[in-house]
Amino acid sequence: MSSVDVKEEILCTKNLSKEFNGVWVLNGINFNLKKGEIHSIVGENGAGKSTFIKILSGVYPPSKGEISISGDKVFLNNVKESEKLGIRTVHQEINLIPFFNVQENIFIGEELEKKVMGISILDQKKSAEAAKKALNTLGVELNLSEYAHKLDTSMRRIVQVCKVLVGKCKVIIFDEPTTTLGSSERKRLLDVILNLKKQDIGIIFISHNIDEVLEISDRITVFRDGENMGTMVREDATVRMIISQMIGHKSYVDFYRKPVFDKDKTVFKVEGLTNTKLTDINLKVYKGEVLGIAGIVGSGKTELARAIFGIDSIKSGNFYINEKRYEPKPDSSVKQGIALVPEERHEQGLVLNMNIEKNISLAYLDQSCRSNVIDFKIEKNIAEKLIEYLKIKTTGSFQIVRYLSGGNQQKVVIGRWLSGDFSLGIFDEPTKGIDIKAKDDIYHQIDKLSHEGKGIIFISSFLPELMNISDRILVMRDGKIVSEFDPRKNTETEIMIAMLGGDNDK
Repeated sequence: MSSVDVKEEILCTKNLSKEFNGVWVLNGINFNLKKGEIHSIVGENGAGKSTFIKILSGVYPPSKGEISISGDKVFLNNVKESEKLGIRTVHQEINLIPFFNVQENIFIGEELEKKVMGISILDQKKSAEAAKKALNTLGVELNLSEYAHKLDTSMRRIVQVCKVLVGKCKVIIFDEPTTTLGSSERKRLLDVILNLKKQDIGIIFISHNIDEVLEISDRITVFRDGENMGTMVREDATVRMIISQMIGHKSYVDFYRKPVFDKDKTVFKVEGLTNTKLTDINLKVYKGEVLGIAGIVGSGKTELARAIFGIDSIKSGNFYINEKRYEPKPDSSVKQGIALVPEERHEQGLVLNMNIEKNISLAYLDQSCRSNVIDFKIEKNIAEKLIEYLKIKTTGSFQIVRYLSGGNQQKVVIGRWLSGDFSLGIFDEPTKGIDIKAKDDIYHQIDKLSHEGKGIIFISSFLPELMNISDRILVMRDGKIVSEFDPRKNTETEIMIAMLGGDNDK
């Protein structure tokens, strides 16, 4: 029996559910948290963790169910109400103002004031005392006058925690707090969280890192497909037990492709790629191969795609396309035969207020031109052929992209590259946020490209689809490639253990 079982329950949810457009993303969640307890929630992407946090934080109202704090039923209609009741969240993103000092950042939105001659001004003395008290609670020394941009990542995270502590605080939710931290910084933050536990604060800890979950938790709850799959005390938990509950028996079996790659012909190779996010990356992509890249949020998957295409600067590394060396820069990468379908189609892949024709022609404008002037008839013909080929549901090539469904928008991004020619296609989360039919269409398109002899890098957070579409899978963690798997020989559990940093023997 865990030592926290006898302690006072400070938060409880009963049958908590959330529905969006007829889809129940959270269904009947029963969960409780006690004083001085670290209760971790784990689950795959899309398991419902973020929705649950947003309901507790007051961002979303629940569709059904109850929330109680210290035995009293409460209604959290907005973030302010949640904070007033003592629920505070340390979000994954670090949002500090770089040229404000530590003290100023701690009190943004929570400013302490005093009256001088009837005028309200900041009470610097009282603020400094409260900030020092919060730092003492965490067991950390920090210069309150230091500017935020001069702090390392772990200390910026600690400033975030201080922002939470200076307000009324019964429950702290940590949402993936160690994602961007190195090993020493991670240890420092975990020590801080353990110190908070000693203050009788209830802590909900969300993390993909199973090892750190097992290190600091009192209890662990697994979410899958919007449901609570069960809670276990740390003493009874193992890596394999947790992952087994996370993935269940589900698999994606609607699409399966046979290998067609030629291991004697290399389409792409990189040696020693290093930058601020990646360390000594070495990989090859063979002709006709689909190389899957797996990893949790913050593992470096997207940063790898950006570095190969030349969006992010590099410190070192040698890059080869069709055995010819090239320097990664977006314009030269396109000319060398590299295509990139980015993770965020709205922000990075499309000009939403332009029509389909204009979006498709962006990568290879020269082929729509006569004498360096765009020929709109050629541009229209190219777009119409791709609309038919990719089965894009639209009123016509002049339709504004903003008004297409997510799946059809993604097809426009892919169509842009199909309008020209490339040797290496990088697909970063290409099925994110689209329906099953659109996913199936994209899988078949990837298969066609591999049969044409193109090399494909397929990046995804959804392991079942990687298992079915990839010839090989590389696992990334903390900006490094840590493992290589054969999806026809290795299991989903083995790959997920590598992704989450667990030990196969645990």
